[in-house]
Formats: sequence, structure tokens, C-alpha cells
Amino acid sequence: MRIDIIDTIAGLEAVRDNWDQVFMEDPDAQHFLSWIWLKNYLSRRRRWFILALRERDPEAPYVAFFPLRLITHLNEKTGLFYDEIIMAGNFAADYTGLIVRPDYEHHAIAGFASFLKHQNWTDLKLEYFSGPAGRREKMIEALQGPEVMFRDSSPKNSENIDNTICPIVPLPASFDDYLEQRMSSQTRQKLRRFLRKVEGDDIYRITMATPETIDRDMDILFNLWRIKWSARKGAERTERLIITTREMLMDSFHCGNLEVPVFWHGDQPLGALANIVDWQRKAILFYITGRDENWKTPSPGLILHGYCIRRAIEHGFKTYDFLRGNEPYKYMFGVEERRISCTLFRTRNGQNLHGVLNPRSIRFVYDQALDMYRNGARSKAEIAFNQVLQSAPGHTGAEFGLANLLFDRGKLTEALAAYKALVEQAPDPTPIHMRLGDTQLALHQYEQAAETFRRVGEIGPHLIQAHYKRGIALAASKRLAEAETVFAAIQEVHSDDPAALDYAAKARVALERIRMSAEAAARKTDVVPETLARWSRGRHQSWFGLSEQFRAFR
Repeated sequence: MRIDIIDTIAGLEAVRDNWDQVFMEDPDAQHFLSWIWLKNYLSRRRRWFILALRERDPEAPYVAFFPLRLITHLNEKTGLFYDEIIMAGNFAADYTGLIVRPDYEHHAIAGFASFLKHQNWTDLKLEYFSGPAGRREKMIEALQGPEVMFRDSSPKNSENIDNTICPIVPLPASFDDYLEQRMSSQTRQKLRRFLRKVEGDDIYRITMATPETIDRDMDILFNLWRIKWSARKGAERTERLIITTREMLMDSFHCGNLEVPVFWHGDQPLGALANIVDWQRKAILFYITGRDENWKTPSPGLILHGYCIRRAIEHGFKTYDFLRGNEPYKYMFGVEERRISCTLFRTRNGQNLHGVLNPRSIRFVYDQALDMYRNGARSKAEIAFNQVLQSAPGHTGAEFGLANLLFDRGKLTEALAAYKALVEQAPDPTPIHMRLGDTQLALHQYEQAAETFRRVGEIGPHLIQAHYKRGIALAASKRLAEAETVFAAIQEVHSDDPAALDYAAKARVALERIRMSAEAAARKTDVVPETLARWSRGRHQSWFGLSEQFRAFR
């Protein structure tokens, strides 16, 4: 067997038919592992990857898929970043896991576990992991070892709700059969009475969202949901959840996989549901609801769920799934329980396996180091740059960052050597040449600095900063005629760039002072050193674009 990696939307699109075939052959596959749901969800995410298993023949179809995602965290105590592998659908999918043809179950678990043990991570979270009985235990057996421990990580709920219990309703052939077989006599009578009242009284109605009404109906749903949950979850978290949940649900709606029924009393909405429709497995997945908490009877929740269950039976669906959580109200609908699990695997030393970053997180950590540098957290940036280099030896950007830190700390000789070494290996040496020239100026190596900035100016005639600094170096070397020529040439350059305009203005001042120097010589007043001193005092302010130059070395 072999494992391929799919980590682009184009790659995912290429295996759609194969994915759908495996999905339909796996009796435990759930909608959140369907191709269409994952494609929409992952299109909005980064650093995801899917393990795809097949026979060694490269033409053989895939027999299993395991969607995963990488997240990188900062350990505030050590200053080191570490990696966490999670299920690709986490934060939106009620069910996660893998899909596999039943006859390849053993091969899939062994292959995927072996792959993961060779990856660099500190935490591996199999959260809300679904599948047949024993799959979790097989994964634990395959993954644990001398370097890795595990524990159950089922979240604790302040309301004593167990989110590893998923109530579902197997749907019979008729709604009458459902009422008789699944509901208590009291609830059955109440639901029948309420449905007759709603459908026999013009003041009540149930609408289903259409392309014309979906925005209105989603507003109703989330306004009602917000009223109930904002105080408990906090306003900021509530709004964040609404944005991400609505985004996911709208993706499902545009694919024809979402129903949003709204229960009305006149023009007053009393409640709304968002039900994801799994056409492949003939299942309705109740995802979220909002209701008017002040309205008591008829019960919006009972009516909407009863209406949707009847509708599902009429359309030939097999299950009505209440998804995660054993909230008491779900049990009035005659549910059965499905179990899922949450398991955390963690390295025993609390660091990434193999002691380095996951290759997929190197660019992320490098970008974080740049932000730390830019925000003045130089010590943290140094740790991050070194961690990048440890994981990717020869990473030019990280070496450049460390060289600049040397300069910041006044270790000019070391910085000079670092810049010279980097110039030879960088694909675009221009930013490094600029820092090299700055270091030569700081070390009073004016002739060398003038030559360095001359080379930069030849490569990039538009780089006014390089021309200006060359003029400064020439002036400091007492090559005033050449400096005057350089500063005069800068005045002929036209640019809308604020930085370029700033250097052009400085060049005009330097030019005036050089031209004044001949007159001042008679009075033995040397204005050139003053110009250089003024530049030297302001050199750090002229580095405002440093972090952006770093980003060229990703």
C-alpha cells in the first residue's frame, strides 16, 4: 500500500468520483466527511492535507481518505512554537474521522498511523471521531508508544451535556409508523394536535427558505440564537460563531444541501431550524436552531422538528440526526444513541516528535518571527528564527533576520560577516546588499559602502534609498564631486512612493550642503560630517520597511 498527500483544492477536485465511491461503500461514513462538504469547508482554510491510501500501483483507485489539518501554537514559557494535528473539519463538523472501504480497514489504520508517527507534532487530536466500534481502540494501539501517550479528551459541559452522544432517529416507512413506534402517547397526541392547529389556522405557517428568502431566514435564525446564547457564551464569541456557522451553512445551501424552515405566527417568527441534507446517505442533520423563548405554546421546537421528520419520511430519508449532545428535549422524538469519541495523543516530552517543526508550519513560524521583530519583540523573534533554521537549515530569511538582530545589538563585525555570506546564497540579494551597505557605513567602511550601494543602484535604478546612501558614503569618503552628481541625479527621478520622496528631500538637503562646502571651506567649516552625523542618528528610522524586505525570503 502507498499513501499520497492531497493538499490543494485542484487535487481534491481530481479525486471526486473516487471519493464518492469510497464514501458510499463505507457504511459508517457521515456527511461531514463527504467530498462536497469538505471541499467547501477546506476552500476557506489553510494548511490542511488529506492522506489518501491505495495499492502500490499508481493507477489503482484510492481505498481510504483521512482529512487532517495543522495548527501551530506558541509556548509562552519556552518561546518555542509547536504543532498540533487536528481533524480537518474541526470547529464545524459534528463528526470527523476517515472513510475507507470495509475490506481495507486494517490497512488504512496501520498506514495512516505509521504516517503520523513519522510526522512532527506535539499534539494529535482525534476529536469527535466517528466510525465503527473498535476503530478508536485500533488507532490508539497503532499510535501510542515510548514517545507518545494518550487520554480521553471529551470536553466537559457546564450544563452536563455529553457531546460524545449523538441521538438519531431511524425513520420508518410512514409518519404514522414513526409516531406509533417512536413517541410516547402524550408527545404523539401533542404533536398531532399542534400540527393540525398550525396547518388549519391561517395565522400560523411554516416556510422553507428559497434563494429569495435565505438571507432573511438566516437573519431570523441567528437573531433568535443570539438572544439565547449571547449572555452565556459572551458577545464576541457569539458573533464569531455566527459568522463562521453562517458561512458554512450558506455553502451548504448553495449546493442544495440545506433546508431552513421558519415557523410563523402572523408576521412574527417563532422559531427556525437549519438542517443539513445528506442526499447520499439519505439523512437529515439538525445543525442549529433559534426560537422565541417567550412563546410557550404551541412549542416551536416540537412543531418544527415534527414537521421536518414528517417531510423527511415523505421524501424517503432514512435517518433524522440530532448530531452531538444528549440534550433532554431530543429524547422526546424517539432517538437512539450513537457514540463518538475524543482522544488526545501527546508527546511525552511536550515537544514536537523528532525535535523540529512540521514542514507545513515553517512558513507560518517565519512569518510570526517577522511580526515579532516588527513589533519590537526581538528576543522572541530570535528564538523563532533559530527554530526555523533548526527545522530548515539554510533558510535565507531566518538567517537574514538573525543578521539584522546582530546589527541591532551593535555586533557589527558579526553582522557584516553574516550579510556577506548571505549575499552569495540569496535568490534576490538586494535587501541583503542594502543591510550590508548600512553595516559598512556604521563601521566607517565608506569606500566599501559606496561600492555596495552602487551595485544595488545598478540592479534597481528605482531604489532611491540606495542612491541616497551611496551619496552619503561618497561624501564621507571626501569624494564630494561624485556625491554631488549622485544627489543631483536623484532630483531627476519622479516617484509617487512616499519613501522615495522622503529620500529625495534628504538628497536635496545634502546637495545644498555639499555646494555650500566650497564656500564654507574658506571659513574652515566642514558641513559634510554634520550631514553624515544626521543620517547616522536617523538610520534606524530609515529601516521602517525592514520586515517587508524579510518577507521576500519565505
